[in-house]
Amino acid sequence: MKKYINTFKFFDGLSENDIKLFTKHIKIENYKKDEIIISEGDYGESLLFVLDGEIMITQALTLATNKFDKNDTREKQLTNLNSKDHKIMLGEIALCSPDKKRNATVKAIVDCEIAKLEFDQIFKICNSDNSVGYKVMKNLSEIVTENLINSNHKVLKLTTAFSLLIDN
Repeated sequence: MKKYINTFKFFDGLSENDIKLFTKHIKIENYKKDEIIISEGDYGESLLFVLDGEIMITQALTLATNKFDKNDTREKQLTNLNSKDHKIMLGEIALCSPDKKRNATVKAIVDCEIAKLEFDQIFKICNSDNSVGYKVMKNLSEIVTENLINSNHKVLKLTTAFSLLIDN
């Protein structure tokens, strides 16, 4: 696990010793097929790295306009990802957001092995070594930016499709 974890973009530019600062705090958890790994709206406390398995990511289709109305549970499947084709890291939005809320639901499609790194440990390490902290925060900003650009492209495709439908 420790040799494999360094292949995730989160650890780019870090030395082996720097990576060990993080890996000694990583906990491995296993999830069975169809088990929920993350629930949208829950409080997030850790980054997750999918070491082995396949996941489905979904989001609620409706806006939460009434906190007490739990009747509408429609979801949109955003993507399926597997660890053989992708380096899957989850939780960067919660890590960077003030409320630490998860913004999607993640479900195991097959049995999954997940490495978890607590947010508190990340911040402790980054605060204790500014050089490591700079590299990690740079990596995180690149990851979040890449995800934002991909989302913007999807929104552009969607608005273009709606525009073409309306014009006809």
